[in-house]
Amino acid sequence: MRDPYLYDDVPVLKNRLNIKDKELLERAEADITAFALADVDNAVADLPFELPRLLAIHKHIFGDIFEWAGSVRTIPIVKGERVLGGDTVRYSGPDDIERDCVAILKKLNTTDWTNLGVHETAEAFAKLTAALWQCHPFREGNTRTTITFATQFAEAHGFRMDKSLLKDSAAYVRDALVKASDGEYSEYEYLVKIFEDAIRRG
Repeated sequence: MRDPYLYDDVPVLKNRLNIKDKELLERAEADITAFALADVDNAVADLPFELPRLLAIHKHIFGDIFEWAGSVRTIPIVKGERVLGGDTVRYSGPDDIERDCVAILKKLNTTDWTNLGVHETAEAFAKLTAALWQCHPFREGNTRTTITFATQFAEAHGFRMDKSLLKDSAAYVRDALVKASDGEYSEYEYLVKIFEDAIRRG
């Protein structure tokens, strides 16, 4: 199946900068998104913690790079993961993304976060965050968008997370999300650990 998000002549995501070198695009994306992340909290502050907020976060972070930023992906995706021995997470299909996200966000919003201890909060929040990440609503940028949404949600619900810890441990966080999204073989302890550390430091 042809990937409409890629240029026809090179396997690089189509972008507003028309960069066709993957490494150059990655560097440009890192620089641009760093600025966008600095004020993303203010940009979406008035939106409820529902799907439109998740889409708005993605658009704010990636809108200067990708024309499709803030839009749900239209194709299935497969990504070989080192921590799964080259296997892929089973992401939501394009037709299921909105339904799956809405169901998970409902669970997030109906959980009583006020009566949980730190470990219990980290455990419940890690599982729901991993489930949201597994939907993988976007062609690219899912981890940054999901973690941004998660830190905003946490702060609004009384258990602020240390963003710098999550940022400095970005590779670990992504691997932990992968391990927590492996169906019946999911291992949550890695994500729970760093979420608990982030909450205690927050």
